[in-house]
Amino acid sequence: MKPTRWHLLRHAPAAVEKGTVYGRTDVPAIPQDPALLKRIATQLPPDSLLVTTPLRRTAETADMLEATGWAPRNRIVEAAFAEQDFGTWEGTTHDTLGHQGSADYAAFWDNPARNRPPNGESFADLMARASAAFAILTNTHPAQDIVLIGHGGSIRAIVATILGMTPENALALEISPLSLCLADHAGTEEATGALSPWRLRGLNISAGF
Repeated sequence: MKPTRWHLLRHAPAAVEKGTVYGRTDVPAIPQDPALLKRIATQLPPDSLLVTTPLRRTAETADMLEATGWAPRNRIVEAAFAEQDFGTWEGTTHDTLGHQGSADYAAFWDNPARNRPPNGESFADLMARASAAFAILTNTHPAQDIVLIGHGGSIRAIVATILGMTPENALALEISPLSLCLADHAGTEEATGALSPWRLRGLNISAGF
């Protein structure tokens, strides 16, 4: 049986001040060089299912790639793949938060994988929702090519799920803007014993390829 093939692409760099916390803040993507976009598009399968998130930087990245001639079969929006919600810290720089001397901010770094910002969510929360949606889409689109244009956090969560990593260990994974991760699912009927049905074929492949 043909595997279900996931192509996990982080969106183009966001138009924000360096060091800004912008998880759920809906900032635009910076327009990219058409030649670079064309190189990326050649690595993505045509006639695939395209998945973006409700945040505009993923949809705008998809639009840039489609403008090169890449033609996915269908596009859907999946909210479970949105970036981590940093609550009241959204739109503030890390430097500002550090200088304010907030006890919440200082305590967060004791365990950044599981601690929640005020009115926000932890990376472990993100990992739980993203992995659930990932499993559902894998099961409902067997033997298909799926392209997710997502975020550093959601792609990190998916890769960690494939590799069976804890949220703490997952934060060691680097997922750069416009980098690509590749994963194949063999199908439940192909999995035997303790073997995982997943194969990670590529991690954080740079946009230059």
